[in-house]
Amino acid sequence: MAPPTETEEQTLVQQVLDQLAGSPYACSALTKLSGGTANFLYRGALKEPLSDGGDTGTVIVKVSTGFVAINKDFPLDVSRCEFERSMLSALDGFPKTISTSGRHVIVKAPKIFSFDEKTHTQVLQDFADTTDVTTILESPSVNETLPGSSPASLGLSVGSWLRVFHNWAAEPAQSGLASKVGANEGMRKLKCLVTYDSFIEILGRHPEVIEGTMDILKEVQATMQNEFTGPQATERDGGVHGLIHGDFWGGNILLPSGPWSESQDPAKPTDLFVIDWENVQFGHRAVDVGGLLADLYERNHFKGVEASIPAMKGFIEGYGPLSEDLAYRVAVHAGVHLICWYYRRDRNAPLPHPLPRVLAALTIGRGLIVKGWAKDKAWLQTSIIGSMFADENLLK
Repeated sequence: MAPPTETEEQTLVQQVLDQLAGSPYACSALTKLSGGTANFLYRGALKEPLSDGGDTGTVIVKVSTGFVAINKDFPLDVSRCEFERSMLSALDGFPKTISTSGRHVIVKAPKIFSFDEKTHTQVLQDFADTTDVTTILESPSVNETLPGSSPASLGLSVGSWLRVFHNWAAEPAQSGLASKVGANEGMRKLKCLVTYDSFIEILGRHPEVIEGTMDILKEVQATMQNEFTGPQATERDGGVHGLIHGDFWGGNILLPSGPWSESQDPAKPTDLFVIDWENVQFGHRAVDVGGLLADLYERNHFKGVEASIPAMKGFIEGYGPLSEDLAYRVAVHAGVHLICWYYRRDRNAPLPHPLPRVLAALTIGRGLIVKGWAKDKAWLQTSIIGSMFADENLLK
């Protein structure tokens, strides 16, 4: 893994400052932000507040290159930023208020202020004074930030919004957007690479967890690899394919600073933000649903975060009833995503958790894949996503 040198990063920062100098987004300084792996991400201090953004004094500057920002040796399709630009432009008219049990949340994506096609530089709205859900869950103060029933209500709001987004993206009015953004083949290939291309290889490092299921695992892998490279046809699929966020996890969901609570005033809903849309692609809805469920469970399994469990149940309730076919596919993808935690860490470093804990996660993931593929509802009802398979949560 070869990250850019300090000199290379300083050169890039100066290039960006020079590029923005003659625009309304001229910055006096750029501060590098943590959390981004694919792009160079900065908070820009504006020389003049935005006239189209209230008195906002900062913006987010996102620079995409043909390689991963933390590893120059890992090539990445730079066209991803163009798809994100198209998606953010479409989402500008789609801030959606979610009302559940008399409480109101408005979910927003960042506005895109500027996009330079030559340098692949985006200037985006800065959601200042926010924290991502993953950081909150892993914080010692999680119970102060998400007190009482807040984890469940947060999950409910996020799940409700995701269902609305999936349905909106599937409407005939969005057919042009789907054609444009659905062509994000670079990110489809990347999503397949880091999930279905990898999970058997990971299990092979600890073959004791495979337990005679290799034939089924290979069948799952081959089927899903074909799906990721197949045509974007939604006819006769029960509405389970369409535009998806593609990287829907806690790190891309931001909450305002302070204890979380939903507003009881519909005229003043609580803000919630969904960011990082460069992975938007044509895909199976199970990728978004199963990905977030596995991500939340990962915090519980490895970090002991109790708030993850009610958040998962709230998310399942919020997303609403599923067809059995979709629910089984959610189980499969959740299992694959959980297993691929193994590669979402520094592969050259020692395991960050005791081996028995790691093996337990791999075993849970393998179980979800095998039982989801076999459509074993009774087993899945006792699993970490059991509430999804309750009779009231499955469409008849």
